[in-house]
Amino acid sequence: MVSTLQRTSPDDGIADILQGKERIVSYAGTSQFNGRGVSACGLAAMNFARVLFELIHIYGQERLIDVLRAITSKETIQDIISICSGWSSDLHLDVEEDIQHVPLFEKSLKLVSTRFGPPNASYFKRTLQNMQTLNSSAAVIITRPPEIIACTKIKGTGMDVFAIFDSHPRPSYPSGAGLILSTSVDQAAARLANILPAADSSLLSQGGLQWQAQLLNNVSGHIFVSNGPCGDMREMQQSVVESSLVVLRLRAEVADLKKKNVRLTSETKVLEGDIQCLEDALSVERQKVTSLQASSNLKATQSRSVPPIPTRPMNAIAGPSRPTDFSSNLKVTQSRSVPPISTRPTNTITGPSRPTDLYRAEYSFSSYETLAHDRDAHEEWGLDSLSTAAALELQHSFDIEDRQLRNQMQTLVATIPRNFLCSICMEEQPVDNSVVLDCNHPMCRTCVRGHVCSKIDEHRFPILCPVCMTEQNNNQPGVISGLLVQQIGVDERQYMIWEEMELSQHSVLLHCRKCQRSVPVDKQEHEESRMLVCPLPECNHIWCKSCQQSFTIGGPPHSCDGTSELDHLMKQRGWKYCPNCKTPVQRDGGCSHMTCISPGCNTHFCYVCGKLIVRSALRSEIQNGISAHYRVCQLFEYPGRE
Repeated sequence: MVSTLQRTSPDDGIADILQGKERIVSYAGTSQFNGRGVSACGLAAMNFARVLFELIHIYGQERLIDVLRAITSKETIQDIISICSGWSSDLHLDVEEDIQHVPLFEKSLKLVSTRFGPPNASYFKRTLQNMQTLNSSAAVIITRPPEIIACTKIKGTGMDVFAIFDSHPRPSYPSGAGLILSTSVDQAAARLANILPAADSSLLSQGGLQWQAQLLNNVSGHIFVSNGPCGDMREMQQSVVESSLVVLRLRAEVADLKKKNVRLTSETKVLEGDIQCLEDALSVERQKVTSLQASSNLKATQSRSVPPIPTRPMNAIAGPSRPTDFSSNLKVTQSRSVPPISTRPTNTITGPSRPTDLYRAEYSFSSYETLAHDRDAHEEWGLDSLSTAAALELQHSFDIEDRQLRNQMQTLVATIPRNFLCSICMEEQPVDNSVVLDCNHPMCRTCVRGHVCSKIDEHRFPILCPVCMTEQNNNQPGVISGLLVQQIGVDERQYMIWEEMELSQHSVLLHCRKCQRSVPVDKQEHEESRMLVCPLPECNHIWCKSCQQSFTIGGPPHSCDGTSELDHLMKQRGWKYCPNCKTPVQRDGGCSHMTCISPGCNTHFCYVCGKLIVRSALRSEIQNGISAHYRVCQLFEYPGRE
C-alpha cells in the first residue's frame, strides 16, 4: 500500500515506515525545475546523499527515527533542492567524471563501486543487496540518461531503511520532488523499476533508433559511502557550494566552446570550398578575356600599319596609368616624331592589368565614354576605325560578363543561410529554426518546446516567455500562443492539456450531481449567478452555488441556512414561533396556551394569535396573564367553529 506521509503527525508516518509500509513524502514547489535546473538532477541526487550522511553523523545509527524525521522535513528537502538554482546550463553532467570531483562532494563522499545493467527489478534488487553487505549507510546514484536519481540505505539498529530521492515530478508526486521510504528490498527495487522503466522491446528492433533504445535500456549505479564526519562546517558550506558550481560552470563553458570550435571549423571548410569555386570560375573568365584580347590585337595588327606614336605612359582605355587629361597630352605630342609601336609601353587592350581591373569591386566608370574619348584620340593620331570597333566590341563583352558575375555574387550572398543566437541555450542556430514571440526574443524551437512541455506538465497557464521572466521590471512579458504550441510539435496528450488550460480562462467546468455529467460554462455568468442550472439536455436540475442544495421548482424561496424553507413549512402547517427566542413550536393537542420549552425562556404565548401572554416563572403572574389574554382570545378551538 502506498500513501503520502501526513505532515500533521510525522511520527505516525515514520512508525508506518518502520512497520514495513512504503511512504512517499513530497512538497509542492520543490522539484529541480523550480530552480531553473533543467539538467541538475545529478546535483540534486548527490546533494541528497551528502545531506543524509551528514544527518547520520549528527544523530548516529541508534537514533534512526530522528534521522527519518529530519530527512523528511520540508526544510531539509528545500536545502537539498537549493543546489539546482545555481545550475542554469542544460549540459548533462556525468556522476563519475564531473559531479564527483567538485570539492563539495569529493570531500564528503567516497566511491566504492560501479554497477551496470538493464533497468529492471532484478538489477535494482541485486544492487540494493550489495549495499546491505556494507557495514555503514550507503547511497547509489542511478543514471539513465538524461535522468539521475538516488537511493540510499540508512543503517539502523537491527533494521535498514531505503530512501529513494527523485528530483523530477512524477504522477505519484506531481508538484515537487519525491522521497520514497521503505524497509523492504523488494518494494524499493519495484519502485526504482517503476521510476526508470525499461525501453519498449519493439524499439530495439528498429535500426534507426537502435542505439537510442540501447541507451535507455541500460543504467549505471555508482555506490558511495560517507568520507567521514565533516565537523562543524555549516559556516563554510555556502562557499563550498558556490565554488563547486563555478567549477561545473567553467567545465560547461569549455565543453560549449569545444562545440562552437567544431562548428566553426566545419563552416570554415565550407567557406574555403566556396572561395575555391569562385577562384576557379574567375580563372576561367580570365582565360576567356586573354583569348579575346589576343584575337583582337592580331586583327588590328594585320589590318594596316599604324604611324609612329610618341613614347608615353600606358594608353587610357583600361590601363591603371591613364593620364587625367588625355587631350592635353595629345596637343603636346602632335608636333613630335612618333616612335615605332614596338617601343611603346604595354598596349591597353592586351595589357596584363586589364582582367584584374574588370573584376574589381570599385570598377564604376563608364566604359563607353572612355572608349569614345580614346576613339577621338585614335583619329587624331591617324589610327583607323577597325581597331577601335574591335576594342568597343571587346569592352562590351567585358561589361556583360562583369554584370553576370556581379549578379551571381549577389545571388550567392542572398542564398547563404543566416544564423541567430538563441537567448536560452546561447548557441547559433539557423533562422529557419527560430521562434518569434511578441517580445522579439530570439529562441530556437528546441528550447521553446522544452519550456512549453514542462509548463504544460505543471499545468501552468498562461505560459510566458522565459527570457522576459528573467528581466527586472518587465510588466508585459511575451505570451506563448496556441498557434505556437501547434507549430513547435507537442504530443497529443500535452496539447489536450493545453486546450483545457486555454479554455479555463474563459469557462468553468460545471458538474451536475443529478445526471453525473460535466460541461464547461461561461466563467462570467457562473460568477454572477446565485443559482446554477444544468445546461445539458434532458436535465433540469437547479441548485444553489453557495450551499450546493437543490432548488424545488415552484417551492419556497431558497436560503442556504434553511430559514426561508422553514418559514414556508411553518406557515403551511400552522406552526408558531416562540415570540421571545423564536423556537419553532408545534401543538399536539389541548388548549391554545403554549409554554416555550427552551431553557431559561419562560415565555407563555397564545397558539391561535401567536402573541406573547407573559414571560415569567411565577404562577400568579402566569394566571393573571392568561386570564387577561383569553378575555379577548380563544382558549380552546372547537371543530367546525369559526
